[in-house]
Amino acid sequence: MAKKVYVITGPIGSGKSTAIEYLKNKGFSTVDLDKVSNDILNSDQSIAFLKEEFPQALVQNGVNRAILADIVFKNTDKLTTLENYLHPKVLLELQNIIQNTKDELFVEVSAPKNLHKDFDCIVIYSQAETRIKRLQERGMNYEDIQNRMANQKDDDWWKNLGIVIQNDDLNDLHLNLDKIINQNS
Repeated sequence: MAKKVYVITGPIGSGKSTAIEYLKNKGFSTVDLDKVSNDILNSDQSIAFLKEEFPQALVQNGVNRAILADIVFKNTDKLTTLENYLHPKVLLELQNIIQNTKDELFVEVSAPKNLHKDFDCIVIYSQAETRIKRLQERGMNYEDIQNRMANQKDDDWWKNLGIVIQNDDLNDLHLNLDKIINQNS
């Protein structure tokens, strides 16, 4: 079982994946719950669910994530339907991962729901303008970014989840992650 579990979270475009990649390169165990979620979505059981609830998101019997995202980030009821299906399955898989990890585990979480109550939480944070610019550089269109941001909690909520790392500079991000690791080891 993992010695300690840290949730790495923050609003979209804040740098969660950058932080996780840095920790992984330092030899820490990491997991991205979005990848876990995508694996679950592509399972036979989920394909049946998607055929019933989101048939337009299935293309050649596979999940088109862009279409699914477009649906759920424009309709909160559909988002809730998807979350109610996925979250229990993701949490079960996370429990398995924790049980099979020996050292510290860093978990990238886009939508922490209640995970911040169970584990130490490190919030990677950047101003909205910075996040929008990063997401556009990744190829996301402005409307999609706005829809996703509108479905996330406000800045104060994020900043109250745990230790906040302001991510405006890559070197500062790395230094602040190192400080947290060194304080807790």
